[in-house]
Amino acid sequence: DTVPADLIGAITIPEDLNGDGILNADELGTDGSFNAQVALGPDALDGTVVNVNGTNYTVTAADLANGYITAAIPVTGEGPVAIHAEAVDAQGNVDVA
Repeated sequence: DTVPADLIGAITIPEDLNGDGILNADELGTDGSFNAQVALGPDALDGTVVNVNGTNYTVTAADLANGYITAAIPVTGEGPVAIHAEAVDAQGNVDVA
């Protein structure tokens, strides 16, 4: 099987309160990071590993109930921040968001 399972979906940034795709100082806060929510697809299971920008997050029952995992993304300075998420199904196929 070469079609990946539907493990993850859209990435959203809850701190982007006005939805403009830019985090200002008020939205960002002072902790040096922001949260990215990665939606879980219908094939995600408790124990599925989602990798976001090089950090693994293991899906829990609470994540499944919420419908997403939350990843902390460090802010390294001004400018764009790329967010890449992927999960691998039991057959080794990669689902990317």
